[in-house]
Amino acid sequence: MKINPREVAVCILTEILNDGGYNNVVLRRTLDEYDDLSSLDRAFITQIVNGTIKNTIYIDYMISKFIKIKINKMDKDALSILRSGVYQLFFMDRVPESAVCNEAVKISKNLCQKHIHGFINAVLRNIIRNKGKIEFPEKNTNEYLEIMYSYPKWIIDMWTREYDYDTVLNMCQFLNSDPEVNICVNTTKIGVDDMVGLLESKQITVKKGKYVANNLRLSGTANITFLEEYKKGYFHVQDESSMIAVEVLSPKEDEHILDVCAAPGGKSFFAAIKMNNKGEIISGDIYDHKLDMIKEGAGRLGLSMIKPVVQDATIEDEKMEQRFDKIIVDAPCSGLGIVRKKPDIKFNRTQKDIEELIKLQRNILENASKYLKSGGILIYSTCTLSKRENIDNVNWFIENFDFEMCDMTEFLPNNLKCDTAKQGYVELLPHIYDTDGFFIARLKKL
Repeated sequence: MKINPREVAVCILTEILNDGGYNNVVLRRTLDEYDDLSSLDRAFITQIVNGTIKNTIYIDYMISKFIKIKINKMDKDALSILRSGVYQLFFMDRVPESAVCNEAVKISKNLCQKHIHGFINAVLRNIIRNKGKIEFPEKNTNEYLEIMYSYPKWIIDMWTREYDYDTVLNMCQFLNSDPEVNICVNTTKIGVDDMVGLLESKQITVKKGKYVANNLRLSGTANITFLEEYKKGYFHVQDESSMIAVEVLSPKEDEHILDVCAAPGGKSFFAAIKMNNKGEIISGDIYDHKLDMIKEGAGRLGLSMIKPVVQDATIEDEKMEQRFDKIIVDAPCSGLGIVRKKPDIKFNRTQKDIEELIKLQRNILENASKYLKSGGILIYSTCTLSKRENIDNVNWFIENFDFEMCDMTEFLPNNLKCDTAKQGYVELLPHIYDTDGFFIARLKKL
């Protein structure tokens, strides 16, 4: 029997939105299970899943206008069928409305009880008939941002306290867009231009990065881990924002560097590349399976200077005191700067998580500070847009420990301008810098 890609997408959505599965994990695992799916079907499934998750609040708002039952009381498979159908109707122009309805009913016959089949058909056709008549919240209000861009109220409220309204609007729009795949070229094995040529020969669209010479941005590719160039260690996946953090670290040959919370290893890898694989990088993480990722990556890339170690960054290790020239603290965070790539993050995080994360981040900073030599450099970075996790943590740190923020202007790419760089930190707002949302501070031990 031929696999129905829409039904596969519906089942993935149910596992993610109703059963608590992680978007990237469930999507990758499911696609791997269906070996005979064409590349077009894989792309179609991925678009429906990611697009529906990104726009869940908007989609549920639409559905709620046409049903009497509460969304959270609905049969979970029926809800996933409606959600994916509404996504196709409003966000996929090339999909005929009749096909959306017919396929939704067909899927319901496989997944739902008989009385639900007609319900699915009626709701979708009613939405189609009334497409232009639906009322939305008033513009320039927080509720407008919550509904139109599908962000929980607490996130919009936090952002509108920390940024002006237009900035939040632009962030929401950008973070709902489709991301390119960013890679870091391993220049210990191949030149950037040669890497571009190899990828373009495979009909992959390649753009050079905006700020970092090793960065390439790819589109028109499926699973890049299947590429021969990946297997040969010519590159690893890493966003340009994360690479900028390593540029600010400015690692040198023969230095001793500690990367706490290192998994999946991108910063350790790029630092080792910049050091021409000469020196030592200790890459710590608390979980064995994450260390395995670092070991595999370092081995594939041929970066023998990287030494993965089991390390709980919240527990002091006296053997490591004042041992390192430089330290990377890429702290666990709320991840609100990477929702383009992991859209389920905005629904899996809560305000309480922020409070717990701040305690964790400060604990890690305190311990890491003890491992740095006097005069050494510590980079604190996150992939989130939350001042309490970012600049507030840095201010707390320099008030309580013998560190100072130092001018990072000379270490930033020439075309990356930020008014706060002289003060020792940058906040990469995604819509301005065309990167993930990211925070980087450069701190010197006195």
